[in-house]
Order: sequence, then structure tokens, then C-alpha cells
Amino acid sequence: MKRAVFAFAIVAALFTSCKTEKEKTTEEETVVTEEEMAMTDEKPDYAGFGMDEADLPEGLNVGDTAPNITMTTDDNKKMKLADLYAEQPVVVIFYRAYWCPACEKHLSEFAEKAKDIEAKGVKLVAITPETYDNVDKTKKGTGANFTIISDTDGEIMKAFDVDYKVTESYQAMIGDKLNASVAETNATGKAVLPVPATYIIDTNGKIVYRQFNPDYKQRASVQEILDNVPASN
Repeated sequence: MKRAVFAFAIVAALFTSCKTEKEKTTEEETVVTEEEMAMTDEKPDYAGFGMDEADLPEGLNVGDTAPNITMTTDDNKKMKLADLYAEQPVVVIFYRAYWCPACEKHLSEFAEKAKDIEAKGVKLVAITPETYDNVDKTKKGTGANFTIISDTDGEIMKAFDVDYKVTESYQAMIGDKLNASVAETNATGKAVLPVPATYIIDTNGKIVYRQFNPDYKQRASVQEILDNVPASN
């Protein structure tokens, strides 16, 4: 009888030990998962990008209809976005200005691959708040030979909901580090910038791809765009 009781006690001890170890492992796994979730949910450094959290743009989404906008070219001609996508899919890229090193690098990559994109029957259009005089600086600095539109009144950025007022501290930083004035660079004379977003619009006027990130260093790659361009009619 004593042997039976002793054996039962050993089994019970082993069971309790295994259970305790399992609970410990589960708790550790829970902690790791919560840490990973915290990292995943970490919000962008809006202040570091010159954005006021009280008025953040959200951008248009996949499935939305492209806004009915009219663009003014550098030779003062009017061009409707709808007329462009009626003939072929359109890739719309927003960039900040010639003074932005990340924009210059990004547009330089597109300049090298623009023919590959347009060879798929796609129209490539870059939109910026800077004046056309400053667009010329961008073209010279990047070699861009595709269409670049100055958003002379800021309405294009508003229509795509990518525009935001630049904080004074960020304007000061641009002045100190890049020797440029956001407001004086822009056609509107206002310190407004776009989130450097990218949209692909199909021939029905629907947005089929979106890259939207307040972090101006994160952009859609040429390959991502090539992978998401729809077939033209």
C-alpha cells in the first residue's frame, strides 16, 4: 500500500512540474507576442516628418475613383487626368521638391526605368507643389524625362488627400540643413507638402494600387509598380 501511495506521489509531482513548465512557456510566448504587437502598432514619427497629428492626410484607397482634376502643364496647357486614364493606365507619383534628397534619389531611379514602365502602355505623371522653375532643377538633378506637374494651387494634393501643413520646426530644419524654404519653393507660397504617395489608376478611373507612407524615405519601387500595372485596353 505504501509503495502504491509513493508511486502516486511521484506521478503527481511530475504532472505538476510539467504543468508549471507549460504555463511558464505559455506566459513567455504571450509576452513575446505582446512585444511584437507593440512593435507592429508603433505609429509613424509624424513630428519628425513635419506633420501635425491634429490634421493628418489619409490618402485615397484602392477601389476609390480617381478625382476629377485638371492639371496645368509647364507650357500653360490644361490636361485632364480623366483624359489620360481613358487611353491607358496612369501612375501618379507625388514628391516634395528639388531640395529633398530622398525625392531626388527616387526620381532618378524612375528616370532610369521610365521607358520600362511606359513600355507597358502606362502614362507616368509626377506631381509636386514646387514651381515649374524648381521643377527644372529637379529634372536637371534627376534626369527625369517624364511628365512632371506643378500643383500650382494645391488642389491636386487635396483631391488625393495627401497634403499637410508643415510644422514650423520642420520648416526651420529644412532651412538649416538644406538651405531651402518650403513655402518659397512652392507655387502657392505656402508651407504645404504631400505625403510622397504613389497611385496606379486603371482605364476605368479606379485606383488599383496605392503606396502611402508618411515616412518620406519609404517609396514604391519601380518593380512594385511594374508588378501592379493593369493591362491597358
